[in-house]
Amino acid sequence: QVVYLSFFLMVTLLILVSATWMGVYIAKRIMRPVHLLSDGARALEAGQLDHRIEPETADEFGSLVEAFNSMAGGLAVSQRKLERSQADLRRKNVEVEGRRRYIETILERIATGVVSIDADGTVGTVNRAASRLLGLSEAAVGRPASEVFDRIDLRPMGALLKSLPAAHDPSAREVALERDGKAIYLAVAATTLQRAGAGEGGGGAVMVFDDVTPLIRAQRVATWRDVARRLAHEIRNPLTPIQLCAERLRRHFSTAPPQARALVE
Repeated sequence: QVVYLSFFLMVTLLILVSATWMGVYIAKRIMRPVHLLSDGARALEAGQLDHRIEPETADEFGSLVEAFNSMAGGLAVSQRKLERSQADLRRKNVEVEGRRRYIETILERIATGVVSIDADGTVGTVNRAASRLLGLSEAAVGRPASEVFDRIDLRPMGALLKSLPAAHDPSAREVALERDGKAIYLAVAATTLQRAGAGEGGGGAVMVFDDVTPLIRAQRVATWRDVARRLAHEIRNPLTPIQLCAERLRRHFSTAPPQARALVE
């Protein structure tokens, strides 16, 4: 009985140890891929998109590991595409900013006044020449154009803006403004801007104007000179025969008595 019990106990312990070892082994085979996947997910979360897991089995866990690697590869490709897109966007932003500064520099240096109106009806740009010609300050930028051009001396410009939707002639118009008791003549060309994806207009407006006051004055002076020349010509025409008649009278009365010659002279 002792030998039998000893043998039975040894077999029982062997079975128990084998079952425990088998359970631990199977648990490790199940939990190791799960831990690897968990560590890989944390690595991806940390930005390590090149992290990969080596498949150890060909079962369902192996398929899950392959799917994880495929997902990580897709994320890496998407990340590279996103980085290239961001680099292109930064480069385009730099180009746009440089072009904007270039245009602003040109607008500030030219003698032509430029005023732009945004799509919402606010003043977007007023260059230095426009500020000088219209008497506007930097505070006008961002304000509604209806308020800026509601000033008494700028109402002709406001009327021109209001007539833009119905006007299709881009030719310049002459606008007279009163400033400090003096008349200022501007050649104004206003046009609506087209917004991308919209029809006619929709993107605001822009006014470009030049000071033609010296030209108008020169034209008036030239006109008056021409009038004076015509008047002088019309006056000179009758004066010539009068002068000839007077000379004939002088010759005719050259032998007359002194009193008659004095009267003729």
